[in-house]
Amino acid sequence: MTFTPIMFARHSQVDVPDSNLLEANTNNMVIDFSGTEAIPFLTTILGLDINKLTASGLGIKGTLDGDLNSTYSFALYYFSETAFRFVLHSDGATQLQALISEQQLRYDIEFVIRKELATLLLCGEHAFDALIEAFKLTPGLRLSDVNSCYGAQSGDVFITAIEKQSQQYFQLVAKAPELAKWQAHLQQRGFDMSLPEVA
Repeated sequence: MTFTPIMFARHSQVDVPDSNLLEANTNNMVIDFSGTEAIPFLTTILGLDINKLTASGLGIKGTLDGDLNSTYSFALYYFSETAFRFVLHSDGATQLQALISEQQLRYDIEFVIRKELATLLLCGEHAFDALIEAFKLTPGLRLSDVNSCYGAQSGDVFITAIEKQSQQYFQLVAKAPELAKWQAHLQQRGFDMSLPEVA
């Protein structure tokens, strides 16, 4: 039997909050985006430099309003040259859907709103190790650019590493019942449900 490691990452130049905290963010949405002209749309219409997205799971942060800390900012994860995933606030999701719909006549692109998926944000000095252990991930990647992010699929959960306000955060994306299971597991490991909402 062949063992295929699931690589995971964290940022190398951001602070790690001392407290181990969780936040279930009901304002986040997931949009899966695809099409043979996905890359031209992302580079031309959204102005993203996706040249560094060369392997599945790599991602970048972007924004629809010029502010990476607003509710119009997003994380974009690369799966293939024709498939990507956006994780963003519902404010930004509404604007992004309108933009994609408007451009579908010019570009061969499609999107699927993943209403069944929810997000759980976590941080803290034990967050990385807790995820590595719980999801059987292989730590080995370092993100040197704060605008980079990384996502890996482990079972039914998409796990991401992202920088927010110069702090290291991780986000779990899954169906609500699955997230509830992991929330309970992490609370048993000492994570408190008291993380203030971070845009």
